[in-house]
Amino acid sequence: MKKPAKLFIFVLLPAALLAAGLYYGVRVYRQKNVSADRAGSRDPDRTYRATKGDMTLGLRLNGTIVANKKHKLGLEANFATQILSVVDENSSVKEGDVLITFEDSDLIERIEEMRTTLSNTEEELVIAIENEKIQERTNEVTLREAEDRVRQAESDLRKYLRLTRSQKRDSNDLAVTNAQAALDSAKKNYSDKKYEFSHSGVTDDAARKSQQNELNNLKSKIDSSENSLNQAEIEEKSFKHYDDPIRLMSLNNSVEQARLSLEKARISTSSSLIQAKKRVDNLRANSRRQAATLERYESYLPMMKLTAPTDGIVIYGDPDRRWGGEDIKPGLEVHKGEILITIPEMTNLMVNFDIPEAFRSKVQVGNSAIITPEAITTLKLKGQITEIATLPVNQMYWDETSPKIYPSRIALEVQDPQLVNGMSVIVEVVSSILHDVISVPMEAVFENDKGFFVFVSRDGTPEEVPVTIGESNDTAVRITEGLEDGDVVYLYRPYQKKQSE
Repeated sequence: MKKPAKLFIFVLLPAALLAAGLYYGVRVYRQKNVSADRAGSRDPDRTYRATKGDMTLGLRLNGTIVANKKHKLGLEANFATQILSVVDENSSVKEGDVLITFEDSDLIERIEEMRTTLSNTEEELVIAIENEKIQERTNEVTLREAEDRVRQAESDLRKYLRLTRSQKRDSNDLAVTNAQAALDSAKKNYSDKKYEFSHSGVTDDAARKSQQNELNNLKSKIDSSENSLNQAEIEEKSFKHYDDPIRLMSLNNSVEQARLSLEKARISTSSSLIQAKKRVDNLRANSRRQAATLERYESYLPMMKLTAPTDGIVIYGDPDRRWGGEDIKPGLEVHKGEILITIPEMTNLMVNFDIPEAFRSKVQVGNSAIITPEAITTLKLKGQITEIATLPVNQMYWDETSPKIYPSRIALEVQDPQLVNGMSVIVEVVSSILHDVISVPMEAVFENDKGFFVFVSRDGTPEEVPVTIGESNDTAVRITEGLEDGDVVYLYRPYQKKQSE
C-alpha cells in the first residue's frame, strides 16, 4: 500500500469518524434543546404569545372593604369610669341590645353628694335673702339717724347765728350802756351833793360828818358803777373775741362732723348692702351651677349602658384608625370620646385603599376599578374612585421617613352580599384602555446599553429582538415596534438558562 493511503487509513479516517460523531452529538443535543424549547413554548410560565388586544393601564393595589356609614359608639358621659361588661367582638346584635355596661357607683355617689350640696346652698340662700332685707332696714334707720344729727347740728348753728348770738351781743351792749349810765348818774349825784354840801354853810360837826358819810356813800356808788362798767366791758370783749368764735367754731364743727358721719353712714350702709347682695348673688350662682351639674350627672345615668343603634356585627374600637387601639375588656378605664365599639352598616360598602406617592399622577378621581376579594377570587366587582386625599401622609404615621401615600376611596357599582366590612381586596385601578395593541409581561423585556429587547422563539430557537416600548401597567408593557401579532417571547433569558443547565 502506498504511503498516502496508509496515512488516510491510520490518521484521517479516525479523525473523520470523530468529526462525524461530534456532529451527530451536537445535532442530538440541539434537537433535545429545541424539543425542550418547543415544549416550554406551551408553558405559560416560561413563554408568552404576543397577540393584539385591549391593554388596561392602571395600578394593582391592596384595599379593604369598609362600610360607608359606621355607628361608632363610646361613652357619651363626660365622666371617667370603667367597663363592667362588654359583648364579644364579631357578635351579631339587634337594635337596642346592650353592648357595654359601665361602672356607675362613683356617679351615683357623686349625684348624692351634689344633691346634699345643692340643698345646703339653697338653705344658705334663703338665710342670705333674709339678711339682705334686714340689712336694708338697718341701713334705712342708720341713715335717718345720721341725717337727723345733721339737721340738728345745722339747726343749732342757725339758732345761734340768728338768735342766741344777737341776744348775747345786745345783752352785752345793754349791760355796758346801763353800767355807763349808772356811773354817770353816780358821778353826777356825787358832784351835786358835794356842791350842795360845800354851799350849805353847815358848821355843826355832826351835820358835816353826816354830809361826809353821804358823800362817801356816793363815792362808793361811783366805784361800784365803775366796776360794773369794767365788768360789762370785759364780758362784751370776752364774748366778741373768745366766746362767740369758739361757740361758732364748735357749732360749725358739729355740722361738719354730722355731715361726715352721714357720708360715712351712706358708704358703710351701701357697702354692707352690696356685700349682702353679693352673697345672695353668689349663692344663687352656686345654686344654679350646682343644679346644672346635678342635672348633667343625672343625665349620665342612662349613658352607663351602651346599646346598639341598629342591627349589625360588633367590631371593637375604631376600624378607621390606621393603627390599633386598646383591648376592649372589663376593667378598662374609659373617657368621653373614646370609640369602643363600631357597628358598620353592610348595605352601603366602600373600598379604602392607599395610592403610593410615585403613582399619584397615574390615578384620578373618576377612574374605574375592578375589585377582587382575596377570599373570593372568582368575584369581580366594578367601582369608581370617588375620593383621593389632597395631601399625602406617611404610611407609618410615627415614621417621617416612611413612604408617602394618598388615602383614597372607591364606590362600588353593585353591593354584593358576600362582602363584609374589613375584607381584604385587590384593587385594579383602570386609568385607560388601549385597544388593538401588542403587550407582553414585564419579565419578557430586557435592557442593555443599546435599549430594550426580547427573546423571540424562531422555530424553537430564541432570537434576541430589539423592541420599542410604550405604556405599561403593573404586569405588562406595550410593544410599539419589534413584535408581530402571534410572536412567542421568552419570560426569561433562554441563553442563561441553557448555560445554567
